[in-house]
Amino acid sequence: MWGKRTKPYSLIGAHRLPCCRCHTPAEFQWQVCADGNNWRLLCGHCDIELNRMVLEFMGHPRAKELIIAYEQSHL
Repeated sequence: MWGKRTKPYSLIGAHRLPCCRCHTPAEFQWQVCADGNNWRLLCGHCDIELNRMVLEFMGHPRAKELIIAYEQSHL
């Protein structure tokens, strides 16, 4: 799913398509500036892992705590 999508997916539309990383059913979407701000779909697992990577990369002092809470909110 690496086409150009400049507008967010609708909730129904997003759930009909696969995660751009692992190809399981999508639940979330995001954009990256370096990717032309195209919308990408993610499943719940990949969304959590992406958030974990970003928090750790940014050196957030509460990264582990925040990811644990985020994971629990996705159950």
